[in-house]
Amino acid sequence: MAAVLSLSSASNARLLLNAHFALDAEREYVPMVGDSLASLVGELNGESTSRAASDRVLAALEERLKRTSCKPAKPGDTQSQPHDITCSGPDVDSLFPYYTVLRQARAPAEHDRHGRRFLDAYAALLKDAPDVALRRPSEDEAVDGLLHVLFPFEAWDEKLNFPRPDVHFQFVPVCNLVVARAARCPGVDQLRKQIAQAGDESEQRLFCLKEFSRRRLAEELECPEMATTSP
Repeated sequence: MAAVLSLSSASNARLLLNAHFALDAEREYVPMVGDSLASLVGELNGESTSRAASDRVLAALEERLKRTSCKPAKPGDTQSQPHDITCSGPDVDSLFPYYTVLRQARAPAEHDRHGRRFLDAYAALLKDAPDVALRRPSEDEAVDGLLHVLFPFEAWDEKLNFPRPDVHFQFVPVCNLVVARAARCPGVDQLRKQIAQAGDESEQRLFCLKEFSRRRLAEELECPEMATTSP
């Protein structure tokens, strides 16, 4: 998960300055973290608590970034060579178990419950967890820099062998989750068409809530299509 940021500079002072500028730039990506949380957690039962919990995560993130500092990994090296950038920040690996049970939820109520616990744990960690040394990704590896390390959802999905939920339905998070679960099942394209044709966003949500309850982790033998076509 750890990655390296390489910066070329004529002096250590400029490296330090650029490191702080990098964090300033990353604050622009905080709303994108909110979008990722909304897509991941959603509000499957229509409750507003997950939105409020997401806002607490973003507020804690903003405060944590204010007290986060970055520096060259080798500040005494004055050669004109790329330098690694190390930042202070919380170790998010302790949240992986929360993420795992969220991803493995099989019913909307279970998903909502685990989602709220996941968000509450994230907010608490960003607020109170001690600093550790984090190696910041380079811009060509991750434009959101340190946020890529603090919110490693893509890496966690790869670890769980879980397909990433593409955003096909911007305002209906549960539908993106349904499509993600069906990614390895036959008929996923037909499923997307059925969702799109279900009606307005409210009707799409109702359709996807029913589909969500039917679909487990997307292994071929667990696809509803396979169950209906098996002898």
